[in-house]
Amino acid sequence: MKAYFHVSALIIVLLIDIYGFGQENMLKGRVIDQQSKQPIAYSTIEIKTRKTGTYTDSTGYFAIKIEDFSDTLEFNSLGYEMQKYPAGDYRDSIILIELKPHVFELQEIVVVPKRIKTIRMGTIAKKPWRFQVANIFGGQYGTYIKNEIQKPGHVRAVSFYIAEVGFPDAPFRIRIYAKDQENQCPGKDLLNESVIVSNPNGEGWFTVDISDYGIEFPIEGMYVMMEWVYSGDQYYYTFEHEIKTKDGNSEIRTYHVYGLSLGNVWKQPDEGFWAKGLGDKWNRMNDYYKGYVDVMINADIEFQVE
Repeated sequence: MKAYFHVSALIIVLLIDIYGFGQENMLKGRVIDQQSKQPIAYSTIEIKTRKTGTYTDSTGYFAIKIEDFSDTLEFNSLGYEMQKYPAGDYRDSIILIELKPHVFELQEIVVVPKRIKTIRMGTIAKKPWRFQVANIFGGQYGTYIKNEIQKPGHVRAVSFYIAEVGFPDAPFRIRIYAKDQENQCPGKDLLNESVIVSNPNGEGWFTVDISDYGIEFPIEGMYVMMEWVYSGDQYYYTFEHEIKTKDGNSEIRTYHVYGLSLGNVWKQPDEGFWAKGLGDKWNRMNDYYKGYVDVMINADIEFQVE
């Protein structure tokens, strides 16, 4: 299987942040729940002006390199209100950040017995063309799933094709976004809880039932993403890949990557493939090679039949 890469330089910076190179400007701390005082695992700390960031570990601790103490840190986690703090306020201290749980107002649902039809939307290929990898955790790769019948529905399950490269059982977080109509890119979270899963079955399609989260499928469609999260050093690996140079020769390059890999397909009619790194904006990966490339993600949508 050949590799098809979209790896941004900012993720390399993230590696430096986590492992503490350049200790003179390291800012360390912990993120906890304001009410329960329990640590918040895998919350994000971003410096968007630098297009970089990091995660808290499983116990809520983090460390990030600060290039300029006039920068602003953004602390965020699914299900919590985002908070901003000037890095300069914490120059000489280990900080404790308390995030306030976000209260979501749920609409009353009247249940009327009706027939339900489930339609699978997104990529449904049986085998991948190539695969996507992340050279460090923190990246999100995913696709836009169009509402093909233009009716509201409910998301029953999402599926990801886990490729053979790397560690197919490495945990990842599921992210689902509404469409930002103004910017035509992923917008607000539709899945407001941190759902981290692991595939026990090796290469192939991995389906996760998320029907209990009550996610409506918008008429405008939605974006489903795989987010690489740090789950231990045992998920680092290297592999070699042969590329063609500009002078027509072949060259072997070694890549240092993390976690699992996500299958992709080509010859797609639309530009559905999106990616984002910590601190960065959303990027449409619109390389055209006999058709657009897209990642192998789909969703099972339930519609009421009149």
